[in-house]
Formats: sequence, structure tokens, C-alpha cells
Amino acid sequence: MASLTVNTNIASLVSQRNLSKATGGMNTAMERLTTGYKINSGKDDAAGSAVSTLMEAQISGYDVAESNATMGLSLLDTAEGVLDIVSGYLQRVRDLTEQAANGTYGTSSMRAIRTEVEQRMLEINRLCEVIDFNGINLLDGTSIAVTSQKGLNLQVSNNAGESNIINLNYTLFESAKCSALLVTNNAHAGEGNTWYTRTNENETTDAIKARITGTNVGGYDYSDKYPALDANNYADKTLACITAICDAVYTDDNTAREFLYFIDDAIENVSNRTSLIGAYMNRVESAVDAISVQKENIVSANSSIKDADVATEASNYIKYQILQQSSATLLSTANQQPSIALNLI
Repeated sequence: MASLTVNTNIASLVSQRNLSKATGGMNTAMERLTTGYKINSGKDDAAGSAVSTLMEAQISGYDVAESNATMGLSLLDTAEGVLDIVSGYLQRVRDLTEQAANGTYGTSSMRAIRTEVEQRMLEINRLCEVIDFNGINLLDGTSIAVTSQKGLNLQVSNNAGESNIINLNYTLFESAKCSALLVTNNAHAGEGNTWYTRTNENETTDAIKARITGTNVGGYDYSDKYPALDANNYADKTLACITAICDAVYTDDNTAREFLYFIDDAIENVSNRTSLIGAYMNRVESAVDAISVQKENIVSANSSIKDADVATEASNYIKYQILQQSSATLLSTANQQPSIALNLI
């Protein structure tokens, strides 16, 4: 039989405990409904909170990797656009050279052809010098990707290691200037080619080579001609190279005809780069797709750990709200219970 006491009200203590529990449950449900998360602090689920934090770091990393890949696509697209222009200019130079290879053109006509060719070459050089992406020179051969011969790395995953990068071969960023396409990296350049080795305008073979490459050959030093003018009023090595080529080629139909081999090599060089860029773009796009799938899976897993079930929490909120109200009502009744003792006095 329960005792009727004044100093200790057990019913009130039980009601207070249940009221506190109901209030805490209602507050928790309210917090989860307002934040959308069932884990809002470590006390909610210590292990789940740790796992979710790691997953969120991965999700953030995938966002950065996706941005990196997109930047890489933009870089490749920029280089491809300029190479398309260079290819068009080279095709025009080839057409003009094929015209010059026909013996029906006199001195004035050959001079006109030479003038247009020179301007086309100068524009090719200008484009290669000015095109850059975020400060990286793409086609003048001076970027670290070329000088180190290590290429350019795209970080397309959120982890370390070579398996998480796509390396763009350094040949993509080699110089596409006329000196590189028509001389330095040209398969036909070398001894035994008439236009390249001929004596022209009282210059020896070494002098022509020095002007074309902008170096010191056989005592003819053109390595320091930028920006000062040289004896022939060539403003810089770029102009010296183009002038030397045009002087040696567009003099008669034989040298022009031979030069077609060099232009074809240059066009092939640009075409190969464009094809390689296309292959890399497909690969990077595939990496972007893979990143999206991986990110989606991680987000889904993190959601199952951290996100609140709104239906469940709404039900809990109503349940604890009812329990809170009933506990408050019963607490009021329990607090009145000791006053019954007055009837016995």
C-alpha cells in the first residue's frame, strides 16, 4: 500500500522525469525537422558523425576534381581553337606555295605570293605567342610542360597518386611557330634540302640557318637580335626566321616545289595535335562522368547516415508533444496530491 507523504512526492518526481524526457524528445525532433539532419552533433551518433565527416570531405574533393577536369577541357578547347586557325593559315600558305611552284609566275607575281605568305606566317607566330590559359603559354614552347617534357597534369580525382591524374603530353604544347613547324621539328629539315641550305643574297648556308633558328651558326650570330635591329633591319628573331624562309623559298619554282614537303609536315604536325587533343577531351569528359557517378554514390551514402526522415521525425514530434502535454497535466495533479493530507488533520 502506497504511503501518503508530504515531504516526498514520488508521483510528482515521476511526472517531472517523464515531462523532461518528453520535452527533450520533442526538442530533438524539432531540431531534426528544422535542420533536415538526424545527426546534428556528435552526441546524436558518434560513429555516424565521424563517417559522415569523412564522406563530406570526399564529396567536397569530388566537386574540386570536377572543376579541375572542366578547367582542363577549357584549356584543351582553347588550344584546339588556335590550332584550327593555324591549320587554316598553313593550308593557305600551301596553296600559295603550290602556285609559286608553277613556272608561269614572274618576279612580281612571286613577290606578291611571298608577301602574303610572310604575313600569314607572322600571324601564326603572333597567335602562338599570345595564346595562354591562366598564365600558361599554350603554343609558344615556353611552358614548363614543354621545358620539363613532363606535360601537364589534370587532377581528376580527390585522392593522391598517379592513377588520379590525366597527363597531357608535352608535345601538345610545343611551339607551333613557323620556325618550329617548318624547321626545328620538321622531318624534312636538314642537310641536302635546296631551299634550306642554299646560298642566298650573298649569305652562306650557316647564315641562313642562324637567321632561321635565331642562334649562332658558323660565326653568324642571331641569338641576341631581339629587340635590337640587325644589319638587315630585321626587328627580331621571329621576323628574321620568316624573312630567311621566304627569301630562300620564293625565288623560283624549284625551291617552292620542294617547300611543299615542309608545309605538309607542318600541317600533319598540327593535325596530329588536334587529333590528340580530341582524344584527351574524350578521356577528360569520361573522367567527369565517372566523378559524377562516384559523387552521387557518396552523397547517397552520406544521406542515409546523416539526413533525417521527415515523416518519422514529424511523427516523433507529435508523439512527444502529446506526452509533454499529458505529463504537464499529470504533474499538476501530482503536485496537488500532498494537500489531501490536510483532510486527515
